[in-house]
Amino acid sequence: MAILSIGEMLIDFIGTEKASIDKVSAFKKEAGGCVANVACVASKLGHKSYLLTSLGQDGFGDFLENILEKENVDTKYVSRRSFTPLAFVALDESGDRSFSFYFKGSSALSISKQDIESVDLSEIKAIHFASIAIQEESKESHMLLMKKAKEKGILISFDVNLRFNLWDSKEEYLKTIKEFLPYVDVIKVADNELEFLTGTTDIKEALNNDLSHIKFVLYTKGGDGAEVYNKSNVVLKKVPKVEVIDTTGAGDAFAGSFLSQLLKVADIDNVSIEELEELATFSTNYASFTTTRTGAISSYVTREELAHYMK
Repeated sequence: MAILSIGEMLIDFIGTEKASIDKVSAFKKEAGGCVANVACVASKLGHKSYLLTSLGQDGFGDFLENILEKENVDTKYVSRRSFTPLAFVALDESGDRSFSFYFKGSSALSISKQDIESVDLSEIKAIHFASIAIQEESKESHMLLMKKAKEKGILISFDVNLRFNLWDSKEEYLKTIKEFLPYVDVIKVADNELEFLTGTTDIKEALNNDLSHIKFVLYTKGGDGAEVYNKSNVVLKKVPKVEVIDTTGAGDAFAGSFLSQLLKVADIDNVSIEELEELATFSTNYASFTTTRTGAISSYVTREELAHYMK
């Protein structure tokens, strides 16, 4: 079963010391990008995985394409245009992050409608996207893909993943996200994103209003665990005790591992409480383990490796 992720892939320059971004003296280059991370998780967990993106016509683009090939992510839908987006990431003493981006006008925002038309949707069971790249030319391309996927009954997964400094205004950002919400079947929203998205800090209220049409809501709360909802059930999960080094890519690990496991369920429209418990447990463990390593893609493991480490 194939998963197609669409959106950005970028270079994460991660601070080599725990300090604010203005005080970090050196950075380590890592492959990153929310949807690219999910594509790599899907591949690690045994799915045929495609990434639909555009990388820069530069050395950074060469580096990222090589990473995708190393991670067994199919690159047939990867084009090369413009320049590769960059993110500088600083980590504080608790492993939390702050960002500085070089993103506007980058290759990630030049995904074309022709790129969408080239996709063979007959083998795709799920599509994953996020909020960062639904702007400039890439916005209309994303929308075209969502419409095509919805017509074919393909499961659509969305990570809110707010990055305000990549948008000209919060009003336009929210308006754009809400244009896409009707197409979404699975949503990952963090506790610090809920109020912006729905106007409330109460997840129960959000479930009854803005998120009422969505099949699965993954409500992540960082060190306080996660709540996973479907139409009939809720599962609350605590984070296992691990030594946190770097939280970069942990949310993507949660979203990617949940989506990967969900596609193994016999009847997605009628997931039982027992099945939801298994999905939530696996995703919580998977995401938690990635925080014990530096980087995003470099921290992802196979199902067998996770089972070994969680013993």
